[in-house]
Amino acid sequence: MLTSYHLLLAASAAVTVLAQTPGPDISGCTSKSFTVPSWYVEGLQYFGAVTNASASFRLLNRANNFTASLGCQVQGSGWNACTRQGKPFSNETVQASIQVTGESARVLVNQTWACNDRGVSLSFTAVGNSSVALSKENSVYTAVTSPLLVKGTLLSPVAATPIYAQGPTGHDAPGCSSAAKNPWWTISTVTFIDQTGDGASSVPYQNFHLLLTNPTTGYEASCMPGTSYEQGKSLATLVCAGGEFQSSVIGRYQISTNASFDTATFRFGVSQSWFCDDVDAGKPVRVTATGTETLPLTCTSEAVQGSPKDTRTICIYDSTGITLNGQLVSEEPLPPYSIEDPVPRADGCTISSLLHPQWSFSAFQIAGSGATSAISFDLILATGSRGFQYPIEVYQGERVGDSSWFKCVIGPDGGIDLPLWPYECSFKYEAATKELTLNAAWACKDLDPDHPIIFNGVSSSTVKAQLVCETVDGVSQCAPDDPFFSWTAAISNVKFGAK
Repeated sequence: MLTSYHLLLAASAAVTVLAQTPGPDISGCTSKSFTVPSWYVEGLQYFGAVTNASASFRLLNRANNFTASLGCQVQGSGWNACTRQGKPFSNETVQASIQVTGESARVLVNQTWACNDRGVSLSFTAVGNSSVALSKENSVYTAVTSPLLVKGTLLSPVAATPIYAQGPTGHDAPGCSSAAKNPWWTISTVTFIDQTGDGASSVPYQNFHLLLTNPTTGYEASCMPGTSYEQGKSLATLVCAGGEFQSSVIGRYQISTNASFDTATFRFGVSQSWFCDDVDAGKPVRVTATGTETLPLTCTSEAVQGSPKDTRTICIYDSTGITLNGQLVSEEPLPPYSIEDPVPRADGCTISSLLHPQWSFSAFQIAGSGATSAISFDLILATGSRGFQYPIEVYQGERVGDSSWFKCVIGPDGGIDLPLWPYECSFKYEAATKELTLNAAWACKDLDPDHPIIFNGVSSSTVKAQLVCETVDGVSQCAPDDPFFSWTAAISNVKFGAK
């Protein structure tokens, strides 16, 4: 079974998965080692003497908070090994080197560490490098960016280069930081509707809409009332939204916009917070600004059809954009490089598959009877963060040789790019004991979409439900008496490797 998968494992190092109880700390060492294996290089200095040139810096592992002060003897423009003060280089779990060329330096880090926050000890190895410009004062060169972020690639327990978030719109746009001193917006596509009514022959109704654009970031928000079908409902609080619903791509910080509209004076007010790290990604800021402007609306009124005593007034502005000048309220510093850090989440596909692999079964059914019976069920990997993914249908396919195993026919997945179900599997079902055994291979792309990690394992479980049967179109169909019955099954003998 699964011959192609076994050939894959023969060509790569297969590793047995450690069992572990769910309930993780998503901000702990293990989670961060998988999602942000990286280091901060702080206080980097290069003493460019004619002889005996040297460099020094402090290193912080962002996953486990390991710190070290390192010194390096620099000879020529090649790589020069650095050592931790008081520690022999050969005995270290962290290896670092520096390369200095002209007025720039590149730091290379390779480190192995262990995390014990999940009840088991899991070893990680990662490597990464990054460069930084140097500024000179006398004979001392200092990194212009501190801390410097060195993003890592995991070498073990899996090979992956974790993806980072894109960050909120325009955070790295040139001029983002400097433009915060004089904030402004453009307003376009304005519509205000005000309809009177007695509640019987006509319904009182108010609505408002406009597009608000921040030229500094390019962020566009659509503003409207939360609801507009209540008599006397104030438009003093508007709901404004842009791309905030893509939080998994944006990261932990999202642009927020609060707005209001005065129906009597046509005065529009806004308070918005956005983010900038265009000058130095290590020193991001949250910018908050406010502004108000009276909108030059043109209004027309007409009688409400069927209720001539009531009027429907429509006010619009359809010319070029209105400029709304604002005032800076605050510039709040944020943790270094945090704008593009991924959002901390419960265990996804990779971590779940490594530490607590389980299948979640539902919609179990037996169609037919005896030798002609066929099994089907819904299946999804049990993770802490499914997102919008739902179980997929698995049907009984052709028999595997002369055995009691059957190939899986996996239903359509709707084009989901990060599936939580097998791409290949087979199963057998013992009717007498209700034991369902599944041998499956699945791929995890949540850490590194370009380099999926392939898993294979076997689960065995008992369908602990009372099955009830009925005949439909002459075919017996048996299913749990509880239509919502589901169960999980631990996956054993899990092995994995690169695709």
